[in-house]
Order: sequence, then structure tokens, then C-alpha cells
Amino acid sequence: MLNDTELMDLYKSYTDYLKLLDNPHIEHMINVLGERLLMSSYSLRKDEPYCGPGGVIKFAVDSFKIASKMANSFKAEIPDISKKTIAMITLLFPIGRIGDLENNLFIEQKSDWHRDKLGQLYDWNSKCPKMSVQHRTLNLLQYFGVKLEYDEMLGIICSGGMHLEENKFYLHSLPFVTHLCVHAIDLTYEKEKLLNTR
Repeated sequence: MLNDTELMDLYKSYTDYLKLLDNPHIEHMINVLGERLLMSSYSLRKDEPYCGPGGVIKFAVDSFKIASKMANSFKAEIPDISKKTIAMITLLFPIGRIGDLENNLFIEQKSDWHRDKLGQLYDWNSKCPKMSVQHRTLNLLQYFGVKLEYDEMLGIICSGGMHLEENKFYLHSLPFVTHLCVHAIDLTYEKEKLLNTR
């Protein structure tokens, strides 16, 4: 779990990266959702990656950093990889995890048994309509007027991984930058999972 200082540093890093996009719609969205976004966990259980306050933002920032490193390694062969597209996909893909405009997706786990025996710190909020993280992200972006390029939209749609049945349709037709971001997100999650088991 991150302490208050770490949370504030993380939030500053996240918002500083987003400012580079120079998009007033994203800035407005962050002004509206900022505190909820900061306090949102990406996972339910403490043994899962990115569980706890700051989890959603940390997953986004970590994914952005890994995708940027991957893009730099391809710079000699593929010099025109869009940094903007990388930022749009990796910094925005997990925001659907916060829930909808009124309801958090996760609420504090009230059951001591679930907390103590399963390490489940959060529970699903029944007031939040059922929707995939990716679709909820697109819904929130649409609500705030954030326009996405084709590559960016596909990156968010496929951010759950190419192993998912609904994403296999795109497997061999994704633009290179989208492939790079999807794999960076997957590697980021797997790296965090590995670190959690040590």
C-alpha cells in the first residue's frame, strides 16, 4: 500500500504526463474524477497487482513507462511511433476501473472473513452497472468529449489482452503502436504480479 506522500507524488506524475497531451477535455475529466481516480484500486485482493489506493493510476504510469522504453528500443527501425498514441492508450486505458460517473466499481469489503481469509480488501459495488473496464473507459472518455484516433481506440479495446476471445479478431490487424501498448500493459501487469510473489 502506498502512503500519502507516495500517493501525491504518483498523482503529480500522472497529471504531469497527461498535461503533455495538451487536451482540455482530458484536463477537465481529471479535474472531475481526480480524487476518485487517485483512490481507486485496480484489484480486489491484496495479493493481486495494483490493489489499494493509487492502483489504477500506478498501473497506468507503469504501463506508460514500459511502453515508452519499448518504443525507444524500436526507434532506429521504426522512427515514427507516435508518443501521443502511446500516452493516450497507456495513461487512459484503466480509468474504467473507477466505476461510472456516480458509483465506484469497488467498495470496501465489510466481511472480516473475506478480508482475513481471502485478502479481499474490496467488493464489487452492485450499484455500478455491469460493463467491461475497456467499455467503461471508452464511455467515460466519450462523456468528457475526449476524441480518440483509430489506433488509440483499438489500444483501449484490446488493453485487457490479446488472449481474450473478443480481442482475437484484431490480433493480426492491429497497428504496430497499438500492439506495442497492449503488450506493454500485459508485461506491466505480469511484472507487478511477479514482484508481489517475492
